[in-house]
Amino acid sequence: MPDFVIETADPLDWPGLLCLLQTANLHHIPSPEMPGLALETTFVARNGEGLAGIGGYKMTCPNAAKTTLLAVHPSYRSSPIGQQLQECCMAAAKAAGAETLTTNCDLPAEIDWYKQLFGYREVGHLLKLHSFGAPDIDRWTTLETDLTAWTGPQRS
Repeated sequence: MPDFVIETADPLDWPGLLCLLQTANLHHIPSPEMPGLALETTFVARNGEGLAGIGGYKMTCPNAAKTTLLAVHPSYRSSPIGQQLQECCMAAAKAAGAETLTTNCDLPAEIDWYKQLFGYREVGHLLKLHSFGAPDIDRWTTLETDLTAWTGPQRS
């Protein structure tokens, strides 16, 4: 598995970001599901070959944040890239003053992943506005975690 580094996204990353997001059907930007993406709160995992993952968040009020997107290239989905991108988003949102972090997810395995690794709990459901994410699932499961209780990255 090649090494990778996580850093803030750059405007020059847009073409690579959209290609990566297309692997998870998350590339429809702008759209009703994703009006835009603020690169200053978006992180990318870079390897020698390009972008291996993307994760981001946005502040929704002074003490709450929401993840924007989290996607890992299929070649790296068994690597720690997704976990490290999520932890990067959590740390940045917490540093920006967020006490809670919300995310919307559609795949049951990923919902379990958020719950088991990051302490998320289900708080609701939203109907999808168009094809975004898993095309056979018509709603998002809304999850929330308490950043004040989060102690930081967990390494084994």
